Amino acid sequence: MRKINYWETFQEDVHYHIYNRGIASTNLFQKDKNYRYFLKKWAILIHPFFETKAYCLMPNHFHFLVSVRPLDDRLIEIIKGQLTSKSRKFINNEISYNTFLEYQFKRLFSSYALAFNKQENRTGSLFQKRFKRVSLKSYHRIWHILAYIHHNPIHHRFTKNYLEWKFSSYSAFLGQGITLLSREEVLKWFHEDVTKARSEFIRHHNLFRVDLAGGYLE
Repeated sequence: MRKINYWETFQEDVHYHIYNRGIASTNLFQKDKNYRYFLKKWAILIHPFFETKAYCLMPNHFHFLVSVRPLDDRLIEIIKGQLTSKSRKFINNEISYNTFLEYQFKRLFSSYALAFNKQENRTGSLFQKRFKRVSLKSYHRIWHILAYIHHNPIHHRFTKNYLEWKFSSYSAFLGQGITLLSREEVLKWFHEDVTKARSEFIRHHNLFRVDLAGGYLE
């Protein structure tokens, strides 16, 4: 059995399953506004560099399905605009793209923890030190992780229905509202026609719920 590397190097155009949890099972989110604040920080610090394909936030952990955006002139300008020591080092070819991206996640976790600790009148670390990311080498794995992420609140018994969990991307794929998700791209995995794609999207998740033979739940 292949040993899983949970801390793979980020590479352009590769899909990854990213996840992390609270240290010692500490809850990361206590109020609805905490979930929204984390997603706001994600949009600012992470989304410019990753296409967000799916996500789910739960009280003490989270999951994302992403792909790394390829470097181009537009992205280089965004990196310059970060105005951090790591962005300057990357522009000067002193560090790798992977190192810069890892630092963006560190910024996300530290800035969120600062606000959360102030709210909860607590001190110390909030997230586990190293967030996990596993590359997905096949469409089968990508499709599996898509459903796995959305199924997590059911698996952990936070809800009984995909649509009932507010802090996952599942409902966004069935709606028309503005979203940072790569919604059209993901739906096209299922069908070119959007109505048929949504129907197949629902079917895929329902089949996953019935048949968990693929494993990978934790």
